[in-house]
Amino acid sequence: MTDRPVSANPMIGRSTPRLEDRRLLTGAGRFVEDLAPPPALGPALTGLVVRSPVAHGRIVTIERAEAEAIPGVVRVYTGADLDALGVVPLPCITPVDSADGTPFHAPERFPLARETVRFVGDPVAFVVAESLAAARDAADALFVDYEELAATVDPLAAEEVGFVWEDGDRAATEAAFAAAAQIVSLDGVVNNRIVITPIETRSALGWSDPDTGALVLETQTQGVHLVRRLVARTLGIEEAELRVVTRDVGGSFGMKIMNYPEHTLTLAAARDLGRPVRWVSDRTEAFLTDAHGRDQVSRAELALDADGRILALRCETVGNIGAYASAIGPMILSKGFAKTLGHCYRVPTLHLTVRGVYTNTAPTDAYRGAGKPESEYLVERLVEKAARLRGEDPVAFRRRNLLPPEAMPYKAANGFTYDSADFPGAMERAVAASDRAGFAARRAESEARGLTRGWGIGLYLHLTGGDPAESSEVLLEADGTVTVLTGVQASGQGHETAFAQLVAGRLEIPVERVRVVEGDSARIARGGGTGGSSSLPIAATTIARATDAMLDRARELAADALEAAPEDLVYGDGGFTIAGTDRRLALPDLAARLAERATAGQEGGEEAARCAGLVDCEGETQTVPHGAYVAEVEVDPATGVVRLDRFTAVDDLGVRLNPMIAEGQIHGGLAQGIGQALMERTVYDSESGQMLSASLMDYRLPRADDLPDFDLHAADHPTAANPLGMKGAGEVGCIGAPAAVINAVCDALDLDHMDMPATPERVWRALQASHGASD
Repeated sequence: MTDRPVSANPMIGRSTPRLEDRRLLTGAGRFVEDLAPPPALGPALTGLVVRSPVAHGRIVTIERAEAEAIPGVVRVYTGADLDALGVVPLPCITPVDSADGTPFHAPERFPLARETVRFVGDPVAFVVAESLAAARDAADALFVDYEELAATVDPLAAEEVGFVWEDGDRAATEAAFAAAAQIVSLDGVVNNRIVITPIETRSALGWSDPDTGALVLETQTQGVHLVRRLVARTLGIEEAELRVVTRDVGGSFGMKIMNYPEHTLTLAAARDLGRPVRWVSDRTEAFLTDAHGRDQVSRAELALDADGRILALRCETVGNIGAYASAIGPMILSKGFAKTLGHCYRVPTLHLTVRGVYTNTAPTDAYRGAGKPESEYLVERLVEKAARLRGEDPVAFRRRNLLPPEAMPYKAANGFTYDSADFPGAMERAVAASDRAGFAARRAESEARGLTRGWGIGLYLHLTGGDPAESSEVLLEADGTVTVLTGVQASGQGHETAFAQLVAGRLEIPVERVRVVEGDSARIARGGGTGGSSSLPIAATTIARATDAMLDRARELAADALEAAPEDLVYGDGGFTIAGTDRRLALPDLAARLAERATAGQEGGEEAARCAGLVDCEGETQTVPHGAYVAEVEVDPATGVVRLDRFTAVDDLGVRLNPMIAEGQIHGGLAQGIGQALMERTVYDSESGQMLSASLMDYRLPRADDLPDFDLHAADHPTAANPLGMKGAGEVGCIGAPAAVINAVCDALDLDHMDMPATPERVWRALQASHGASD
C-alpha cells in the first residue's frame, strides 16, 4: 500500500555523482589481488598454469619429477591427477542442435588437457608453490613432449562442425527473392575477432573451510550464481557446497560472465592440499586464454522491389566457436546473432543459416552486444551498398524502409516484438545534428589539404536480454540505513550509485544512507547476473518493487509502534505520519525500536522485528533501446591513416535513471565499437596457430587521442514494458558504432565495402587497388 507511483521518484533523472568513485580512486577498492584468505588458514599458495605452446597436438609424455623437486614447490597437477580428484570437464550450457536434428557436437574441455591440446594456451599442468618464483622455476623444469598436429585458425577452412542452425522462413524468403526486381549481396563480410582486454585480468582465490568442508571462491564475475553453478558442476559438488564472492571488478564486457579452467584448478588444489590457493593471470595469458569476442564471416543478400523496398533478407554466416564450446558461446553465434537480424527495417521475411565451427584458437563467448553488433553491422553494410548500387542517397533509402513509430508494437520476421520505437525520428535527428548540410564544405576543405573525407550513418536497435532469475531484497538496518541486495554484478557500471538513488528517491532519504550489496552467493538467494543491458529492465525494476514491499512491511510495524491503523499512515520525507496529526515515526527511529525489540527477546524475536522486502523479477524484461550514429572521417591517401573527426550519437534509452552514468556507458561502448572498426586486429599465424598479436604492443586499443568529443543527443521515449520506463544502455554504443565508421570510410574511399578493422595498411592497399583498377 504505497503512497505514490515509482514514476514520481524525484531521484530518477538526476546525475548523482558516483558514490563508489572515491573508494576506487583512492586505492580502497577490493579486487581479488587485494584479498587474503582467513588468517587461520595461513597465507595462500601460488598457482601457475603451464600452457601448451602448440596450437594442436597430442601429449606424448609429461615429466614432472624435476619440477616437483624444486624447493618451495608443493604439487604439480596433471589431467590424470584431476581425474582422481573427481574433476570433470567444463560444461557448455547453451548447446545448439543442427537444423536437420543432428545433436550439438562439442569436444570435451578438461581443466587440464589429458591427451590432446587444441590451442596455444590450453592448460596442461597446474603448479602450486609457496611463491611465484618457485612456481615459475617448476614450470620451466616441467617437460612436456608433444606430437604436433596440423592447426586450423580460419573458420572458413575449418572441418570440425559444432552445428548448422537455421532461423526464419526459408520457403517464404526464397519466394520473395524469386520475385525481386533487384538483389543486392555482400560476400565474405568479416566481423573481426576481438581480444576484450579489461583493465583487470582474471584471477581466483580459493580455500576449503576446515570445519564444514565447503569451498569458497573469490573471483571476478558478472554474477556469482552462474559461476557457482558452472564451477560446482566441474568439481562434482552441489551448489550449496560452494560460495562464490565477487567484490570490485575492473571491467568485464561479457568475458567474465562464465567459468574458466582456472576456477576449477584453484579450488581443486585448495581442497586437495588443505591450503588456500591463489592464481593470477598475466597479460599474455589473458590474450591467449580469455574468451574472445565476435569472429564471424558472412554472406548476406537483400531482395528489393522495383521501388527499392525490402522484400526479404537472406544470410549465411560461419561462426568461430574456437577450440572448445565455452559456456554460452554457441548461443552468441546463433540465437544472439539472429535476435536482431531483422533490424529496424520492414523486412517481411528472412532466413538465416549459421554454421558453428571449431578452430585451434581461443574459445569465443559473450562480448558487449553478444551477437547483435555482428548481425546489425552486416545489415547496415548491406543497406549502404543497396543505396549505392541504386544511386540513391543512403538516408533516403533508409527512410523508405524504416519501420515507422505507428507500426509499433511490431512483430519482426524472426518472431521478436518491438514494443515501441521511433527509428525514423532518431535518424532524422542524427542527420541534422551531424550538420550534414555543411559536409560538402568540410570535404572541400579536406581535399584542399590532400585528404579525403567521408560521411557515414549507422542505425541500431538492441533487444535487451539477460537472465530474469533475479531476487532483490531491500532491508531496513538497525542503524537506520537501508541495504539493497541484488543478484546482478557491477564491473564499472555504477550500480552502487544508480540503485542507491532509485531507492533513496522512493524512500525520500539521503542517497548516502543506502548501501548496495552484490556478489555473494551466501547472502543473495538468487540472481541472473549482469548481461544483455539488463541491469535496469531486470534489476532496477525488481529493486523498485522490493522497496515498495519493504515500505509495506514498515507501514505495518510503524502502525503498531504508533498505535494506529496502517491505512491512516502517510509516508513522506523518510517517515510515517498519522494523517491529520503531527505524530511521526522516521525510518531510523523505527529501525531503533525494532532493534530494541529484537534484543529484548520480545515475542517473535528477530524475525518479527525484521523490516525487509524480498521480491522476484516478474513481467516483461525485453526492451528496445535504439538510435542512429553518424561518423565523419578524414583519410590520408599517402599513408592510409584514418582520423575520426566527428561523431554524432542519438540514443533512445527510455527513462534515464542517472543521465551521467548512461552517457558514460555510451562513451565506453562507442570507444569499443570504434576500436573494432579501425584498429583491433587479432592475428593467428595460419600455419603454426601462434597468436601474433598477444600483447598491447601488437594489439591496438583506442586511445584518447583516437577519439573526437562525442556529440551525444537523447531521443528518449519511455517504454511501457516495465513500470520505470527504462530500457538499457550498456551495449548500445558497441552495436551501432562499427557500421557508422566503416560506412564513412567507404564513402571517403568511394568503395562498396571494406572489412574491419580499417587499419592504415588495409586502407592504403585498398586505395592502391582502386587506383590500379581505374588506370
